[in-house]
Amino acid sequence: MSDDIRDTLERIHLIQTRLYDLNGRLRRGPLVLKAQDGNIQKQSANLAQINETYQKLKSEAKQKELEVAANDQAIARRKTQLQESKSNKEYQALQMQIKADEAARSVLDDEALESIEKAEQYAVNIPVAEAELKKVQELYERTKKKFLEEKPKIEAEITQFQQLLQTEEAKLPRDFKEIYNRLIRSVGGNDALAVVENQKYCGGCNHQIPINSLAQILQKKPITCSSCARLLYIPNDFVFDKG
Repeated sequence: MSDDIRDTLERIHLIQTRLYDLNGRLRRGPLVLKAQDGNIQKQSANLAQINETYQKLKSEAKQKELEVAANDQAIARRKTQLQESKSNKEYQALQMQIKADEAARSVLDDEALESIEKAEQYAVNIPVAEAELKKVQELYERTKKKFLEEKPKIEAEITQFQQLLQTEEAKLPRDFKEIYNRLIRSVGGNDALAVVENQKYCGGCNHQIPINSLAQILQKKPITCSSCARLLYIPNDFVFDKG
């Protein structure tokens, strides 16, 4: 293979590899942002759920406090009625009711205290969830800023390499170009070519290349890997070993 063809294939391969990387960076940017935005939505929903649960616990605690207050009012009312009772039977009935209300009040006090403590203990989850949400929001903004700064540079570099690629592709002989174009259509630029590694292996799939194929490559023939179909070229320091 003449140095011109070998060098052209090598340059095309390097350009295609670079373009693959650059286009990958362009694709990954929005995908990363989408994933991070999804994490923001997840953390927002988590914070909303925590706030909802906290409000529910506060409401339950408030309801218990109202029940205690209502019980106290009932006791006070019956004590007033006790003083105004006009018969022994009524007096005894009110006393029994007051004792029952006072016993119930003890239970209500415990339940109210338990509800208040439960709400207070749960409240610590709110700042933790808020901090986590803030963290993922800040990460999203940093990622977005970086990508928006890099995007025009990447696009400019893609344009530059595409122009270089067209120049190099125009140098390919017809028989090489037909195979190359077919591979571009079927597998894409990054997988269209492969260098021969360690004097006899395909750099794309590590398949061993037959000696006769290596000889044909040296004779300027367009040879593809029998395993992965990549168009093969030899490195600059290639030494043909017939053994």
